[in-house]
Amino acid sequence: MEARLSDRLAAIVDALPLEPGLRVLEIGGAPGAAAVEVARRVGETGHVLVIDRSPAGTAQVRRRATDLIDSGLLSVRCVAIEDFVLGPDEEPYDLAFAIRVGCLDGRHPRLGAAARRRIRDALHPYGRLLIDGGDPLQEIAV
Repeated sequence: MEARLSDRLAAIVDALPLEPGLRVLEIGGAPGAAAVEVARRVGETGHVLVIDRSPAGTAQVRRRATDLIDSGLLSVRCVAIEDFVLGPDEEPYDLAFAIRVGCLDGRHPRLGAAARRRIRDALHPYGRLLIDGGDPLQEIAV
């Protein structure tokens, strides 16, 4: 399913420090529009994992990105970030980003510390977390 990114979402994706081969974690990524574009930019040597707490949302991502999932460039998992853990053979991620995720943007601060811990554990030591709310993104410490 092809969909044009909104101007706001396009600006966010453009601001991500993407390069071929990166492993990228998108937090709260349903319905998958940003993830599809990010997967195209990291190319066949990269990978994008979209996590979202909503079963309906992850189903939307799966419908939108069937070709990318089948090729291994993108995967989807239904899990809240505060419960996320890497799988036993899963490599850490280079970059994580989130758009309108309440536990990271201050709307649900009680969950924020747990979410940042889970993100830190999922990233390489040099990994970065970017969220919306800057110009257009801001980096937050994990």
